[in-house]
Amino acid sequence: MGCLAGGCSRSQTAESSQTAGETEAASETKALAPGEGEQGARVEFVNREHKMERVIFSGGYLRSLPEEKPETILRPAPEGAQGMIFGKREINGLEWAKVATRDGVTGWYAVPAKEGAGPRDKRNPLKITNDGYETTFPQVTGGVAPQVQDRINQELGNYLSVYRHITGPVESELQCQVTYNRRQILSLVFQGTPILYRSYPVSEVNSLASWTRLKNYAYVSSLQGGADPTLLVARITDLHYALVFDLATGSRLTLDYFLGANRQEELQERLAGLGEGARLQKDDFYITTQGRLVALASVPGKGRVDLDLSDLVIREF
Repeated sequence: MGCLAGGCSRSQTAESSQTAGETEAASETKALAPGEGEQGARVEFVNREHKMERVIFSGGYLRSLPEEKPETILRPAPEGAQGMIFGKREINGLEWAKVATRDGVTGWYAVPAKEGAGPRDKRNPLKITNDGYETTFPQVTGGVAPQVQDRINQELGNYLSVYRHITGPVESELQCQVTYNRRQILSLVFQGTPILYRSYPVSEVNSLASWTRLKNYAYVSSLQGGADPTLLVARITDLHYALVFDLATGSRLTLDYFLGANRQEELQERLAGLGEGARLQKDDFYITTQGRLVALASVPGKGRVDLDLSDLVIREF
């Protein structure tokens, strides 16, 4: 996906590590998206850069104290999930990190011993990353009626609140691109690296209204239980998401607006090519100035996948 001015972000690997627990102060810059003056909205981006130490869990447990005792176990630490490091300590030759998980639980973590290893066998080191991330947050600041501006920003805020909730203190990259901003239509698409092995409390999943809202904006793969009965784990949580707005009203436009209302059979054929269980949300798509319409299909086990429907469009834009 190409980048428009001020509309993209990226992950960048730091060449030098930080002191344990040190988080580089976030810096912010602002930029404007093109389109204002072409019956488009004035869209301002806030680009935020931030860097911190993170641990990639290798299995084992998060513990209340840096001691490997049954009574110190807080919860499992799924292999591949991440935590934010804000302290490190070596005790009897074993490296510990004090971390916070994406859902805000804090504890101590050490790489578990390999199966069959003796008490004196050396453990693998902690898997630590020092990635710096950029996040791009858009906001409509003019070019449309005040009530339209408020309505669009509220919907953008809904998505961003879900993003912040899912990524938690560990954070993650987030790209935003304005793909169309003219003729009274605004189209944006968000994209970031999928979140792996995110734990969700059972109480959150059982809260129908908030869980339905979260799954509207993010793809969550099948939830799996484990040793902790209060937690469910999703292998993939994908925050790839798109929105198209009518700048006259601030309402979201749907696929029916561009494709017509009688395309279900053709859409199902396209989805079948992506795999069993693939589905579309009627408002999760973007359009481009080159005349393309791309829907984001949710595909089990993969996340959200681009599905080009440009050849089905019946409305000029």
